[in-house]
Amino acid sequence: MTQQHEQQATLNSLVIFYQDMQSQPLNQLATIYHQDILLVDPVGQHHGLQSLTDYFAALLKNLRYCRFEITHQHAFDQGAMLLWRMVYAHPALQRGAAQSLEGCSYLTFRDARVIFQRDYYDLGEMLYEKVPLLGSAIRALKRRLKP
Repeated sequence: MTQQHEQQATLNSLVIFYQDMQSQPLNQLATIYHQDILLVDPVGQHHGLQSLTDYFAALLKNLRYCRFEITHQHAFDQGAMLLWRMVYAHPALQRGAAQSLEGCSYLTFRDARVIFQRDYYDLGEMLYEKVPLLGSAIRALKRRLKP
């Protein structure tokens, strides 16, 4: 299998994993991510497979459910770009109602595994705007910024 085919197979596995994270075993991450993975998102940086596994375990423990709808993917040389919609529910946000968040991920590969992932999304939209008092203040500020 060529390197490009191996990367595409890993990308396909990643997409399947994210489509229903709650039902996927976290030990499957080792088949997708390189041992030296660096994942960077608005929450922080997570370096190494164990750190990433711990991060996902903590996230999933607090969510009622979490899945990603991949709306577009583009693979190129040593990388890929994914556009996605995260659908989730957290008991402390909006009384546990379903939430969605648009974002994208930039990925690079080494040895047919993801070695780097940078996730871009609006943490304010995901979290801060959902907190009762803080959310009201942020929405008011946004209204004031509009022309």
